[in-house]
Amino acid sequence: MNFLEKWILPPTCVVSGESAERFDLSSALLQTLKQPDAVCPVCCEPSLKQGGEKNLCGACLTTPPAFCQTQVGFYFEGVLTQLVYGLKYHQKLEYARLLAEMTVESFDVTGVQVLVPVPLHPLRRRDRGYNQAELIAKELGKRLAIPVLSNGILRIKNTPSQTHLNAKQRRKNLVNSFEIKTDALAEFSHIALVDDVITTGATMQVLAECLQKETGIEKIQAWAIAKTE
Repeated sequence: MNFLEKWILPPTCVVSGESAERFDLSSALLQTLKQPDAVCPVCCEPSLKQGGEKNLCGACLTTPPAFCQTQVGFYFEGVLTQLVYGLKYHQKLEYARLLAEMTVESFDVTGVQVLVPVPLHPLRRRDRGYNQAELIAKELGKRLAIPVLSNGILRIKNTPSQTHLNAKQRRKNLVNSFEIKTDALAEFSHIALVDDVITTGATMQVLAECLQKETGIEKIQAWAIAKTE
């Protein structure tokens, strides 16, 4: 929200209805949000600092994922859960803007040429009416001056819900789920995949593997508003 918008329509908390300051979320609720700290820069899982500058975790040292970096705004808990679910399941499209405003300063954009939202299958998109990852990517793109490519990856398999699956089951569930539009991605060497929430990282891993196999993209980052702790 720019200065003029804030002057005409001062921020108001979408949860409590109270007056707010920077965002449409009260200062009290903002203070409850927890940001990842002391985590591996590649997968964003906890990794104790032991003097190494990058502080890679053991898993990423022994079996590096297909993406080179994970960046998220907050852990997926508390009021953030309410906002993400409101956007995803309850048609609260305005929450995409709020979530982007809250997290935009968390992302290091160095070298990133384009944002690519994680796609929805056409049937699921038709039922929902939109892809929440695409809405978030577009709001982030506006604020970071990075273009968004919505047709670079297609979801061609309508996979069942992954809510109760572990990482291995999720990867199996996602086999042959995506089609890479190589022509659309041909000019890029460094991209960021964007989703609302990262849970096990399986979706990002499968997508990054597909991109590595079918394109010349050298660096693939995983971005999300939140990550499960």
